[in-house]
Order: sequence, then C-alpha cells, then structure tokens
Amino acid sequence: MAPLPLRTKTLIALLALGTIATQGMAAACIDPNLGVGQLPEQSEPRPAQPEPRPALEPEPRPGNWEAATVEDLVTRAMSRRILRTVASEVDRPISSLRIAAAETATWDGCMGIYEPDQFCTMIAISGLRLVVTDGDQSWVYHARRDGREMVQNPTAISRNGLIPDFIPPVMSEPEAEPEAHIFRSVESGSLTGAQLETVLLTDGRLLRKENGKVVSERQLSAEQVAAFEQVLEDQRFPNLNRLRYITDAAFADYPTVQLSAMHYETTYIDLAIDDAPPALQAVVQAWSELTAEVQ
Repeated sequence: MAPLPLRTKTLIALLALGTIATQGMAAACIDPNLGVGQLPEQSEPRPAQPEPRPALEPEPRPGNWEAATVEDLVTRAMSRRILRTVASEVDRPISSLRIAAAETATWDGCMGIYEPDQFCTMIAISGLRLVVTDGDQSWVYHARRDGREMVQNPTAISRNGLIPDFIPPVMSEPEAEPEAHIFRSVESGSLTGAQLETVLLTDGRLLRKENGKVVSERQLSAEQVAAFEQVLEDQRFPNLNRLRYITDAAFADYPTVQLSAMHYETTYIDLAIDDAPPALQAVVQAWSELTAEVQ
C-alpha cells in the first residue's frame, strides 16, 4: 500500500487526539458512585425567561367606596370638565361646586336613566356615578369613564345639605331569599340591635319579620299590589339605585331603612326624609300606607 501523504497523517493524528480528549472529559464527569456504563442525569436546559411586562395600575373595584376615592376615579382635568358642565346645567358658579362622591358603573344605551316604556340598547358602557353638590343642593350624574359624556339623574336630587353617597359593597355573601319578593324594607342600626323587615311577596302576601322571624302576615288584593307597583314605576325607583340619603345621626345608632325592588336598592334615614328626593318621599309614603296594618 502506498505511504500516506504527510498532510493526511497529520489530520489522522489530530482526530485521534480529539477523540482521546473527549473520552477523558466524559470520564471526568462520571460519578464514581454510579455503576459501570451509567452516566449522570443531565439537567434539562432552562427555558428562556420572558421579559417582564410593565406594571399596570389596578382598576378600581366597582362600588368599593372605601378603596376608590373621588381622587382615584376622577383626574383633575376630568373634574374641571365635569364641574363646568354641571355649573352650566344647574346655573351655579363653578367655584361653589365639588364632586362629593364617585363610583364606577356600567351603563346601558340610556346611560342608566330609567324611564317607563323606554327602550335602551343593551350595551356595556364603562362609566361613573357622580354626586355633585354646592353644599346645599346635590345632583347625581351618570357619566362615561372619561367624563366626556354625562347626563343628570333627575330623580335623585336632594336639598338642604343632604348630600347622598353610595351604599357600601357587601363584603360577604348575602343570605338567599327563600321567596321572590316585589318590594322589601329593612330597618336596622338601632340601639336594640333588632332588624325589622317588611316584605311584599309576589303572591301578594305582606310579611312582617323581626330578626328573621315572621311576626305578622296579611294578604293584599291584586289591585293593591298593582297600585303600589305603579307608584314604583311613576317615581322611577330604579334611578335611586345604590344611593343612600343619611346624616351623621345614622352613625350614632339611629336606625336607617333600606328599600329594595328586584336588584335596585336605596337607603335613607327618616330624620332627613323631608330633604330627600321627592320620588323617594312618595315611595316611602305609599309603602307606609300599604304596610300600616302589619306594623
């Protein structure tokens, strides 16, 4: 066989040295405690870490009056825009107005303003419910989230320094109602600690309860039920939803009353009922007359 050229011999020698070096490195990596022919487990390569995303500001929880203040929900620019609009509509100097309360809300095509027999587009508009006051009279507005479109809720106006705010969110699950009802009033917060409830059921029964126990019952006629339901519609009760009309007396163990119809609710203190919206006064009067015989 013809002798190999020098260049070929050199390449073969280098390949041999590379093979020996590789075997030596592999042997150096073998754990002496492992059996013959066993290799250490190879750790899987770590996946590439994604780049961190920029932190986002948390969205205020709807209706959480303790967690989201007016300053949290309304920027200074929005506040100026809102107050200019209100000042023009209610004919008050802008310097006398302030936003007393705000909470997030979701509106339909009618911006959440209820009118009997009115058709509203079922869309979800991210918005705000606002209370604006001059210290004497207060107005409630429904606005888009940026404050560029807003409408007044004419049902909810109060006067003589009665400034409404919003019903605090329920932190625990509410107790399930065993029976469907048309309307309900719950008086609570008195020094005695008793909870007095009056509820009109869909079958026309009117129940009076004390601390959850039925103490009296009366059957209403279909005409009586229909007449009261007409009052709720005429007075546009849904427009009072989530509003509470109370004074400092409510925090001194003076009882407050919560009224509810379906998923609409409002709260008031009877010490201030004369300064509450006329619509609320009319509903309270009609309910008092209806329930007088079961008190």
